[in-house]
Amino acid sequence: MRATDSRVVIGLDPHMGRIREIPRFAAMSDPDAAREFCLGILEGCHDLACAVKPQVAFFERWGAPGWEALVAVVAAARERGLPVILDAKRGDIGSTASAYATHLDPAGPIGADALTVNAYLGGDAMEPFLEACDRWGAGLFVLVKTSNPGSSDLQDLRLADGRRVCEAMADLVAAWSEGREANDPWGPVGAVVGATHPQDVAALRQRMPRSILLLPGVGAQGGDPAKLRSAFGDDGLGACVNSSRSLLYAWEAADLPPERFVEATRLAAESLRAQLA
Repeated sequence: MRATDSRVVIGLDPHMGRIREIPRFAAMSDPDAAREFCLGILEGCHDLACAVKPQVAFFERWGAPGWEALVAVVAAARERGLPVILDAKRGDIGSTASAYATHLDPAGPIGADALTVNAYLGGDAMEPFLEACDRWGAGLFVLVKTSNPGSSDLQDLRLADGRRVCEAMADLVAAWSEGREANDPWGPVGAVVGATHPQDVAALRQRMPRSILLLPGVGAQGGDPAKLRSAFGDDGLGACVNSSRSLLYAWEAADLPPERFVEATRLAAESLRAQLA
């Protein structure tokens, strides 16, 4: 964030119906087109973002070729000094959780800097991921209050002690973050809190004072950057805002031809960075 003066996270969600509108990708295989599209975004816009967030589902659907494309995209981001948040929403117990946590191993094929995780299986399921934080200096973003409208079905339910489920999860995140990287005001265990719920952003920030918040939902989902001030610390840090479709396919709103997709994404990222600043 300091190096780029940006709190923008570019979400890499390659929707092939839109990518196929770009002439140079029309004849490529799906994995090749997705890879080259994402590499173009990275090359043209890496200086405007504090991180990128590839969504693994968009790559896994193609099997081994898709995984190879993801590895190439992650490597390209890291070569440009851009942190990678692997959006995989992993969560399981025991040896399975340990296997998922190896996505954070810098010597592994992915070597992501951070991983989104689903902690609703409980504290024991989190242990392998927390160990990965300690071992490799990695980060986690735990699902606390997601950006989709249906999040209230479960995450807003009241517990016997009066807390909502999302508030109980926020308290767990705060406990997991406490005591880790004590010399930095921001700990390595962050939280996903939807920018579509600005009132919750403020309330949950209070419960997680040392956690970096990953705020999805700006752009296509309607989140308003102007309502997110409470997510940030006095140092202007502590939160980053993910936008995917409204950045990747910005040529549509800008009324530019699809082949100028990098230029359109750059303009949209510059605008979002300025709004957040």
